[in-house]
Amino acid sequence: MVNSKTAKSEPMVAYISKMVSIPESELPENKRRGGTLSPEEAREMGRRKRAEIAKAQALDNAASGSIDSLTEAIGETTLKDETVEEEKVEKEHLIGFARIFSGTLSVGDEVYVLPPKFTPANPHHQPEPKKVTVTALYLLMGRGLEPLESVPAGVVFGIAGLDGAILKSGTICSQLEGGVNLAGVSMAAKPIVRVALEPAWPGDLDKMINGLKLLVQSDPCAEYEQFESGEHVLLTAGELHLERCLTDLRERFAKCEIQAGEPIVPYRETIVRAEEMKPAANKELGRGTVIATTTSKQVTIRLNVRPLPVEVTEFLVKNQSAVKRLYADRQAEEQGQKKQEDVESSDSEDVDEEIVDVTNVLSLPDFKKQLQKAFESVKGQQREIWANAIEQITAFGPRRTGPNLLFDATKESIFTRM
Repeated sequence: MVNSKTAKSEPMVAYISKMVSIPESELPENKRRGGTLSPEEAREMGRRKRAEIAKAQALDNAASGSIDSLTEAIGETTLKDETVEEEKVEKEHLIGFARIFSGTLSVGDEVYVLPPKFTPANPHHQPEPKKVTVTALYLLMGRGLEPLESVPAGVVFGIAGLDGAILKSGTICSQLEGGVNLAGVSMAAKPIVRVALEPAWPGDLDKMINGLKLLVQSDPCAEYEQFESGEHVLLTAGELHLERCLTDLRERFAKCEIQAGEPIVPYRETIVRAEEMKPAANKELGRGTVIATTTSKQVTIRLNVRPLPVEVTEFLVKNQSAVKRLYADRQAEEQGQKKQEDVESSDSEDVDEEIVDVTNVLSLPDFKKQLQKAFESVKGQQREIWANAIEQITAFGPRRTGPNLLFDATKESIFTRM
């Protein structure tokens, strides 16, 4: 395949990058290239001529004032034309936009369509690759198609006969042994704009669904989903792409009036590594450091935020009842009250009842010892940072019981420490 050998004996491998929808009248075999008219075309032309003559006679009679003749002529043309000149829905054909990399492909050849999970190591693994017959080959000349009998390696061409075998892109080959799956290469943009669709008349629901399926196959960047609630949603790459898809859906694929809802762009957040994040706003302060000054310019606050070690976080989550007891004792001491139960009942809303274990609550000395062990279990460079952290704790959060700690790093110890 690397050498692009064109011999008929060489294995054939081609990649279909997308499926293009072509109206039936645009296919070369349906275009008349001069010559006499076919019987069907001659009859159709005769009907149109007779209808035009009858309408012209009706208008002439109306001008002369003969109402009866006008009614009779219009009735005859209406009865004849309603059954004859009924609008026919033009069928759409899917043509694969492909490039052949090895061998030669001819009309009538049978080829394998490789599934997305096909691997050369196990070519006959289920699901078995589907075998299809090439019905037509085309040379793409702008919007026009020129029929071909065969195409050698290196040619960009159109291929017919892949309906139902390839959704958007895929690989076809003449043999499974040593076949290369090229369909794994995807360069299409991910659709981010969602819009809900419904037909203006409920009877056109089947037309809309079939049109959406054709649109998805012909547009590699469009996707279609049907939710459990029955809502039909179209996903596109942007607002301009959405307008183009709706126009094609109304005028070509569904051929019915469709109502579209407000476009929705889903918003998502994620956590990335520190080296992938943007640099700090102030390189001198580093990441996670903020300096704020009061309006009077007399007080400056420096706040540094950093993640706690995992061992410390797990310990604080398991012993929230001990933190709760610490706050209760401190509040009772400040208010001069000895009734600890009253204080605990007033703060019961701040603690999750499923986490707190009242029967096994650590005392303050035991809590500090085990917390110190949790800080000492930290390895690496982080161990030096948390060496004296136990003596600087001044508050817990959120809601005074969570695994967040506020440290007082001032020399004067402004806040009350644990």
